[in-house]
Amino acid sequence: MGKKKLKPVADQVRQKRKHLVKKTNPFEVKVNRKKHDVLGRKAGKFERGMPGVSRSKANKRRKMTLLKEYEHQFKSNKFVDKRFGEHDASLTLEDKMMKRFALERSRTTTKSKFNLNDEEELTHYGQSLADIEKFDEPVISDAEEEDDEEKRAAAKIVAEQHFGGFMKKRDPEEEKKSWKERMEEMISESKKKKFERQMEKEKTVQMTVELDEQWRSLHNLMRTARLKKQPEENVTATGADDYDMAVRSLQFEMKGKPSERLKTEEEIARIEMERLEKLEADRVRRMKGLTEGPVSRQAGHRSADDLDDGFLLEPKLDFDYISYKDGKLLQEIPQKKDKQSAESDEDDEEDEEEEDHEEDDDNDDEEEEEEEEKDNIDDINLKRFKKEEKNDGRKMAKKTKVVTDDDDDVDEDYDDEEEEEENEDENTDGDGEESVESDHYSDVLSDEEKDPGAEIHDTKSEKSKKKVTFRSAKMIEEAKRELPYTFKAPNGYDALLEMLEGCSMEDQLTVIERIRKCHHPSLQEGNKQKLETLLGLLVQFYCDLCVQDPPQLEFASRLLPHMYVLTQMSPENTARVCADNLTDRQEEFAQICQRKAGRGLYPSLDTLMLFKLVAILFPTSDFRHEVTTPAMVFMCQILSQSPVNHHRDVVAGLLLCTLCLEYVSLSKRYIPEAINFLHGLLFLASEKEKNKLAEVMPPFKPVGDTINLLCVSGRVKSESFSKWSLSKYLPPVVDADLYDNDEFRVNAVHMTIGLITEFMALYKDLAAFREVFAPILTMLKHLPCQNYPESLKEKIQACKEECEKFSSKPLKPLAMQKKKPKPLKMFEPKVEEKFDGRKKGMRGTKDFNEKQKLMNRHKKEMRGAMRELKKDTKFLAREKLREQLTKDEERKRKVREIMGGLAKQEGDYKRMKLGLKERTDTGS
Repeated sequence: MGKKKLKPVADQVRQKRKHLVKKTNPFEVKVNRKKHDVLGRKAGKFERGMPGVSRSKANKRRKMTLLKEYEHQFKSNKFVDKRFGEHDASLTLEDKMMKRFALERSRTTTKSKFNLNDEEELTHYGQSLADIEKFDEPVISDAEEEDDEEKRAAAKIVAEQHFGGFMKKRDPEEEKKSWKERMEEMISESKKKKFERQMEKEKTVQMTVELDEQWRSLHNLMRTARLKKQPEENVTATGADDYDMAVRSLQFEMKGKPSERLKTEEEIARIEMERLEKLEADRVRRMKGLTEGPVSRQAGHRSADDLDDGFLLEPKLDFDYISYKDGKLLQEIPQKKDKQSAESDEDDEEDEEEEDHEEDDDNDDEEEEEEEEKDNIDDINLKRFKKEEKNDGRKMAKKTKVVTDDDDDVDEDYDDEEEEEENEDENTDGDGEESVESDHYSDVLSDEEKDPGAEIHDTKSEKSKKKVTFRSAKMIEEAKRELPYTFKAPNGYDALLEMLEGCSMEDQLTVIERIRKCHHPSLQEGNKQKLETLLGLLVQFYCDLCVQDPPQLEFASRLLPHMYVLTQMSPENTARVCADNLTDRQEEFAQICQRKAGRGLYPSLDTLMLFKLVAILFPTSDFRHEVTTPAMVFMCQILSQSPVNHHRDVVAGLLLCTLCLEYVSLSKRYIPEAINFLHGLLFLASEKEKNKLAEVMPPFKPVGDTINLLCVSGRVKSESFSKWSLSKYLPPVVDADLYDNDEFRVNAVHMTIGLITEFMALYKDLAAFREVFAPILTMLKHLPCQNYPESLKEKIQACKEECEKFSSKPLKPLAMQKKKPKPLKMFEPKVEEKFDGRKKGMRGTKDFNEKQKLMNRHKKEMRGAMRELKKDTKFLAREKLREQLTKDEERKRKVREIMGGLAKQEGDYKRMKLGLKERTDTGS
């Protein structure tokens, strides 16, 4: 065999490199040509590219990321590989295993990564800081000294008796002593040392106190000597100057003190609710004849540890208060007792004390219970009328020791007023005198003997009880007449009327206020809904007050603050309630217009006051508001569709014009309906020319019975123009005699002129002022001023002059909108002396240039992100289309299989049927 020829090494290397070199398709390469070649500029990164390769790479990347997310978007579980280096293609398998092993070892170590000095020992001059002793002298308490002494003694015992001391010679006398004797000696010695230390400490403290006293005395002597010497040195001094006086006055100046923290709205509501609940509980207690709590008159049992915390000192008064009613004395003036009565009282007290000591131990419990009941009654009466019966009550407390054998004789409930009245009736005769046979005050100390002092006390106690019963009944009546302090939130209009029934206007306002305070939203969940319901009921109640005969406008105005507060709590609910009310009334007005061929009627006072309520609760200057805008549209609709057939319509129309002026006082919107209505009123009051129709706009007519509704029949000399009372001129029942007079007509003209003047001041800057007020100026000239008072003539003349003044303003001619002229393009080249490779626009400051760079980069990234998002959307659309086509193809394949199976089944069925038919034919 011949020998093989070996290829050169260079050829072998070249062959290996062929596999590594990537072949590029020249049709996939895109070259971006430059317009101009710049010397010294390197070739750009994007001058040569391969869009096909980039597109395929992007598609592969989207398949690995975006497509995976799309496929798993509705799947709840997925497996996430969180192994270290799993998705890092640059690491080999061995590197991954080594790094995973190192990470696992680092997790199991207990060394803290924040402790950087584990193996270092800090030293100072070669000594460890931990071994250096700190020669401080800390303050040691007595307990710590005792602990140290016990530790020393224990250490000595251990050193000498247990393990140590065998190399040390002992005293033979010590060896003869027992263990107990040695322990007792050690204890006594330690106590002796402790006592010595304590005495030394007390001696040191005493010496310190003496030294301080000596220093104080010496300091006072030095101070007095200096004060005596000072006047001699300052003999020539005239006195303190202004500066010293000012400095000394500043010492007595009041210093600023921190004020209390302002309470939040929730805290204020909670405090107010607690106050009302307390007042209501007190009222209910007084209705039952009770007081806040008994005040003990007799000194009870006092222990040795009593600190006199609840001890109440009351001065002993030797006089009684005298009270009168309607000029009559309510009680008799008690006469002073003589010495014999005083001595008898003392004897009675001594006898009672002796009898108390002689009672048996078996009756002690019954006596204590009944005495407590009597004390409670006396305490209640004493606190209620302590100014009137203080002395009598004290004497009763000293004299009465009532013990009853029958429990039925004592009332179980002394607080019930009805039982007290029954007992009073039983204990009184027909003539009003008290009988001696009283079960409550019978003295049953013994069956045979009767205490004479007790009989006197019975009459006094019965008199005082009668007084107490009379006053408690009076207090109960007053508490019943008093208005409750807490109310439940009404859930309907009937419930609200039931609460307010029988109350005066002030009481009704108080009831509404207390309902609002008791159900503040911060107190309990659900209160906000209750207050929203209350607001709707108040709006209905407000409207009902305006339609009463006569209208209760003052009461309605007093309701506004409460409604405003509720509106601030829930403005959305208030807007809904008012909008619903306006909608209902507008629908009624539309029905009236539909029945009367497009002509409406002026609404009643409740609708007019509802417009006023809307202006108070909601802003009227908004361009568009869900309540005020419909209200304004409704008012304009009334003014434009309701003809003036009666004097009452004049009053209602002027009120609507006033409300319109209030609505647009800030926004200055033009309301043509109000101006047209005022022009129509001037027409009704002007002198008409015969055989000539005046130019008026609907709803006014140039002919008819009402064209002279405001014409004055004669000369009016009255100069008084008063504001109309709405409750008088807009009642539910119209009185014709109230309107049919010249004073009313002149007053209507006066108010019309006033409104026209205010509208002119409001619209004086309007471009169409001349055209708007020209008809009004014409009507002002036709008014019969000779029949009007002088003040009204002057007002009409001033209105004419003002109208002519504003109408004579020159108008600006119409002109096209001016635009800034564009400059001519400059063709001369702009040469830069120094070019540093930056763009022309980057000639500002450093911060400005950095900002421009960031903005350009942001724009560039934004465009790139938008471009990528569009590509991602297209990719997902292609994938969805491919998926849908695959599903359609699969569905068609299955349909074909099913149809083929059905066709085969149908063919078999037909063949079988045909065979059966042939058999039957042959058989026949």
